[in-house]
Amino acid sequence: MVKRKKRLLIFLTILLLILSWLFAAAVVVMNDAHRNQNMILSQAKSLLEDKLYMRAIPKYQEAADHYKTEQNKEIEKTILATYKEAGKMEEYYNLIEERMEQNKAELSEYMEYAAFCEESGDIKSAIGIYKAGMGVYEDADLEANYERLRYAVKTAESNIGELKQPQANGYVPYFNGEQWGYTDTKAKMVLEAKYEEALAFSGKYAIVKYNGVYTLIDGIGDWYAVDKLGLDNVTGHAGTRITAVKDGKAGIYTNTFVEITGTVYEDAVISENGLCFVKQQGKWGLADGNGEMVTEFIYDDVELNSHGEAFASGFAVVKDSTGYFIINEKGEAINQFRYTDAKGMEGSWVAVADKTGKWGFTDGVQETAISCQYQDAYSMSCDVAAVNYAGKWGYISKKNVFVIEPEYEMAMPFLKGNAIVKKAGLCEILTLQYYSYFS
Repeated sequence: MVKRKKRLLIFLTILLLILSWLFAAAVVVMNDAHRNQNMILSQAKSLLEDKLYMRAIPKYQEAADHYKTEQNKEIEKTILATYKEAGKMEEYYNLIEERMEQNKAELSEYMEYAAFCEESGDIKSAIGIYKAGMGVYEDADLEANYERLRYAVKTAESNIGELKQPQANGYVPYFNGEQWGYTDTKAKMVLEAKYEEALAFSGKYAIVKYNGVYTLIDGIGDWYAVDKLGLDNVTGHAGTRITAVKDGKAGIYTNTFVEITGTVYEDAVISENGLCFVKQQGKWGLADGNGEMVTEFIYDDVELNSHGEAFASGFAVVKDSTGYFIINEKGEAINQFRYTDAKGMEGSWVAVADKTGKWGFTDGVQETAISCQYQDAYSMSCDVAAVNYAGKWGYISKKNVFVIEPEYEMAMPFLKGNAIVKKAGLCEILTLQYYSYFS
C-alpha cells in the first residue's frame, strides 16, 4: 500500500512538471508571437508614416495572418482605415463586406457601406446591408434608414377626378367625367376613354362595356369576345371566369360570355383565386369557378376589398350572427375572434372596428394587433394600411407609425406597390419606389 502511494505521488509530480513545462513553453511561444508580430507591425507603422500605403497594408496583413494575438482585431481595423486613407475605396468596401460576412463589422461600417450603396444607386444592396446590420445591432438609425427606403414613394399627379385601383398589370381604370379608359401607374393614358364601364384586368384581358355591349379586350384594346347573351352587369372577372347579372339574376360565366351553370343567384362575385361568393335566399355561400359549392349558404354578409374581390392571399372576411370573422379558402374560420365590423381582405392584416366605431387591425393571431383608434381604415397590404386620422388619410406601418403622412382627402390600399390617393379633388398615384425589393 505504501509503495502504491509512493508510485502515485511520483506520477503526480511528473505530471505536474510536464504541465509546468508545457505552460512555460506556451508562454515562450506566445511571447515569441507577440515579439515577432510587433516587429512586423513596427515595419508597417514606419511605412504608414511615410504614406507608403500599398507597402504598409501587406505588412499589416502579414502580422495578422501569421500570428493570432489579441492585437489582430485592431490590426484589421487599421488595414480598413489605411485603405480609406489611401483612397482605395473598392478595397475598403470589399473588406467591410468580408467583415460583415464574418460578423466582425462594427455598426459604423454597416451605416457607411449602406450609405455608399445608396449614393451609388445600388438601393437593393443598401437595403440588404441595413437589414443585415439590424440582425446584429439594435440601433434606431439603422432601422430608420431601412424603413425610409422601405416606404419611399414617388407620386404621379393627374387632372383626373376618379381612378379605380391600379391593377397587377399596371393599368389603372380612369373616368374623364363621361367615359372610362386606362392609364398606367404614371398617370399616362394607355387606352383612351371610350367605354361606359371598365373592369380590372385579370391577366392579359379586361371586360369593358362599349356601345352598350360587354366586350373582352386585351392590353392594346383589341377585341377577343363579345357578349351575345345580353348581360345586364358584370360584377367580377378572374382568369377565364366572370360573374354577371342577366335579367336580374346573377350567375357564373366564362370571360368569352358562355354560361357555366344554369344555377342562378341573387348575387355573385368572383375573386382572383377563382372562388365565387354566391347568394341565395339572403345568405351567401362559397362556390368554385364551376358553381360547385364549397360551403352551404351560411353567411349573412361578405366584405369586398378595394378592387371588388373577397379573397386576397387565400383569406376572406364574412359575417354570421356572431359578427365578422376571417375564413380560408375552405370556408373555415381561422380563429374564434368576432368583430362588430370589418373591411375586406387586401392581403395582410384586416381592418376591424369595435362597438364605438373606431378602427384597428388584427393579424389573425392577436385579436387586435393595433388597437381600434382610427376614424376609418382599410385592411393592410404591402405592409401598410390606409387610415383616416383627424379627418385626413395617410398610411401606417405594422408598428402603427405613419410612414406616409395623413394629408389626403382619400387614400386606397396599395396593390402591387401602387395606390390611389386624392388631394384637392384630383387623383394621384403613389408608387412604393422599392416595392420589388421587399415583396
